[in-house]
Amino acid sequence: MTAHSRDLLARQPERLVISGFRNIMAAYELADADCWEAVWRDFIGALGAPAARRLVGELQFWARCIRLNAEKPLAYFPQCCLNLCHDECMALSIVSAGQARDAETGLRAARYLTGTSDMLRLRDVWHATLPFASALHDAHLAMYPVTVEVVDSISAMSRIAQLQSPRTLN
Repeated sequence: MTAHSRDLLARQPERLVISGFRNIMAAYELADADCWEAVWRDFIGALGAPAARRLVGELQFWARCIRLNAEKPLAYFPQCCLNLCHDECMALSIVSAGQARDAETGLRAARYLTGTSDMLRLRDVWHATLPFASALHDAHLAMYPVTVEVVDSISAMSRIAQLQSPRTLN
């Protein structure tokens, strides 16, 4: 997905989801209120206050649910980055699957994102995704469609990249 990251992030739905995901994850990690403010600025600037209120509420709940159910550290790039990391691709995939009501793809992406196979945790993430995906759709922010094959491909590319990356010796 890296080869197409710039094109994907040029689309308003994906850009808002990633911007929100990055800022909320940073807000939790850094305990920095400026990150929360950045989310509000982005969404209000793009959609106006009424739509932003619903979307940011659903976004915050969704991101919090991901954090609570993750069994591995979550990765995300800085706000200004024009590329997407594996976890960001999976986050977008979950939301896209939520808009399509494609539970198979959404649960698979949730598993790759959170690092858990626990179905209760995965369903928790999925059920937090659906209202966020619906709110985006209601705001006329249709996500780029993603299939389970795309999700598996992204995950496979990430594993290959990890195997090929140079290791440091201690």
